[in-house]
Amino acid sequence: MAKAPTSSTEKTRRVPKIVVTAPGGPRRRAGYGFDKAETTFTEEQLGEAGEKLIEAWRADPLLKVDMRVDEEPEPDANHSDSQ
Repeated sequence: MAKAPTSSTEKTRRVPKIVVTAPGGPRRRAGYGFDKAETTFTEEQLGEAGEKLIEAWRADPLLKVDMRVDEEPEPDANHSDSQ
């Protein structure tokens, strides 16, 4: 089924994501737990340790690590979540 076209006034951004699954069942690596369902991370979520985490996950033959780019709405400047 095709997605409905987005409004021309709706601004979106492309967000790179790291997607990790454990096709063979539950698996823990580098402090994170994975299973058959996708676990997604943005670069911001992984922080400075991101490269080392991805290397550790890729080194595990029982984990599947992929990259994808998702379209997400631009954060609304008028409704920022500053705390």
